[in-house]
Amino acid sequence: MQGLIRPISLSLPILGSMFLLSCATLSKQQCLIGDWQTIGYNDGVAGYSSERLASHSKACAKAHVTPDYLAWEHGRKLGLQQYCTSNNAYNVGRRGRRLNNVCPAAMINHLQQANQHGLAYYRLDNQLDTDRRLLDEYQTEFDQLESGAMLDFANEKDARKRLLFLADELGSIKRRLDDTQRQLDMLNHTSKY
Repeated sequence: MQGLIRPISLSLPILGSMFLLSCATLSKQQCLIGDWQTIGYNDGVAGYSSERLASHSKACAKAHVTPDYLAWEHGRKLGLQQYCTSNNAYNVGRRGRRLNNVCPAAMINHLQQANQHGLAYYRLDNQLDTDRRLLDEYQTEFDQLESGAMLDFANEKDARKRLLFLADELGSIKRRLDDTQRQLDMLNHTSKY
């Protein structure tokens, strides 16, 4: 047992340093190359606020590199033109994420609406997946009980009670699946994104 503990404890500092490196926003090489407009553009497309530059500064301090704020901010503003579109706001929502608060105030209502449509799609799609898995699980158990398997039940009465419960649940889940699919189809039909 001690032989197992020793290698793990020796590897913790290595794992810790790997974790810290993975948290850095930029690699040493990216800092040294210093294409700050491109870095800013990529940050803008990803929807980062101007506070992201502080993380880059911290990551590049180890390489003794100071970011070029003006080039980075120019690139970020260009990238935000890609981020702050209704199609992107919708797609961000479809991935289950809210739109970051980095877009112009004049556009925010329209973008939030697109994001909400995407979030609704995400929720409905997840509900479908969850219900399909539950349906499969319950159907398998129902089929086994119906074929006479007792599974973990102490007596036939308990097994029959579970079988009746599963029959009701299967019907309920199927109705919910149909309803969720209808809502998803309607959302897809009315969505302009």
